[in-house]
Amino acid sequence: MYHIRQLQENELPLYKSMRLEALRLESSMFRRPHAEEAALPDATWLERLTHPGAVFGLFENDTIIGITGVRLLDGQVGYLGQSYIRKEYRGRGLSAMLYQARIAWAKKMQLKQLQVGHRENNLVSKAAIQRYGFTYSHREPSNWPDGSTEDVLYYVLDL
Repeated sequence: MYHIRQLQENELPLYKSMRLEALRLESSMFRRPHAEEAALPDATWLERLTHPGAVFGLFENDTIIGITGVRLLDGQVGYLGQSYIRKEYRGRGLSAMLYQARIAWAKKMQLKQLQVGHRENNLVSKAAIQRYGFTYSHREPSNWPDGSTEDVLYYVLDL
């Protein structure tokens, strides 16, 4: 029923529509505004999808219901981001699939560490991050597209 897999170049429309949906519906949880990303050319979207890192689609049968990604910061460290699951599918334990796919990909790429961050008030993300063994690293102030200022909490996982 549910499955996750890395998205391919020909699935750019799936990735783009899901990312823009996330920014439109959950703007307070992402650092980039919807309008800014909606204006990006397809070449930029394609680059995000293919290099340097990976984007995964979460599916119920053939319908995409979420996305997540990992970006290479350098040859040994990856950053997890762009995670989104449609609201009606949350609370079903599906975030486990997002973490498992990204961690498996990072190990396959022989990364040494993964990093992830969340808006301080996002307690659901905090719980999921800690459930997968990430440990708190540091915090940084951030200005959010919704006009507020709130810290981002960062975590690391040594592989």
